[in-house]
Amino acid sequence: MSEFKNKAKEIILEEIEEQSHPEKVEDVIFWALEFYAKSEPAGTWGRTIAYAIVERIKESEKRESSM
Repeated sequence: MSEFKNKAKEIILEEIEEQSHPEKVEDVIFWALEFYAKSEPAGTWGRTIAYAIVERIKESEKRESSM
């Protein structure tokens, strides 16, 4: 399973670097995390982590826009 995770990370980082899609890859990842954070079943670690990442991004964007 660890090999899969390493490959997934590698591909995601390549996709972000290449930006060869009509939408920004980081936006698509954010939207997917946001959707997953609101999905069922509630109370899973995956959903909790997705929610934490989404909130961290939103807070960071708020701080940057207020500067």
